[in-house]
Amino acid sequence: LTFVDLAGPEVILHLSGKFWHRRETVLGRAAVWLNARMPEITAVRVSDMEELNDFEEVTDEFTGEVIYKEDKRAPDFNGDRETMEYQGIDPDIRGPFPQGVGGLRPGGSMINPA
Repeated sequence: LTFVDLAGPEVILHLSGKFWHRRETVLGRAAVWLNARMPEITAVRVSDMEELNDFEEVTDEFTGEVIYKEDKRAPDFNGDRETMEYQGIDPDIRGPFPQGVGGLRPGGSMINPA
């Protein structure tokens, strides 16, 4: 993540590199982190909406056909992301706590970045 601009209460970030989580989840968690430290922030955006795509289409320069899709996610070194996606589980909501935990319950967080 790279800071690009601060336009009043809006922050503009640049996503580069590879992330294990979906890029929109990374941006959401960055927004929660920034807002926790600076409550005046009303919006956190990216400089280009293409940065939120997890896959990049590589096209032929002459025909414009899509040759292949390049994965912009980090390698799944132990296969758990692929397994969860196969089972229909969203890997971005995984964690040590079941879905019912949070909010005003003991040990819960009122901030839900997903």
